[in-house]
Amino acid sequence: MSLFKARDWWSTVVGEQEEFDQGCLCVADVDNSGNDKIIVGGYKGILRIYSPQPAKPGAAHHPEELILELQLQDPVLQVEVGKFVS
Repeated sequence: MSLFKARDWWSTVVGEQEEFDQGCLCVADVDNSGNDKIIVGGYKGILRIYSPQPAKPGAAHHPEELILELQLQDPVLQVEVGKFVS
């Protein structure tokens, strides 16, 4: 008997042939709205921020879940969120 149950809560498909590393994903409340966002950056220089909502099995991806998609000039090697102090 297991105490925990794993299941898919949310998923998405990103661009074709993009490469990511373990530091290219971060989950945080980046806009202080009280809801966590998923921040993804890749080696092609595309930074995306998603606001995921639970999906019903077999339901299609909702475009409004993608809050930001930004093409940068350089690759995104790592994504971090925190309080910056000087």
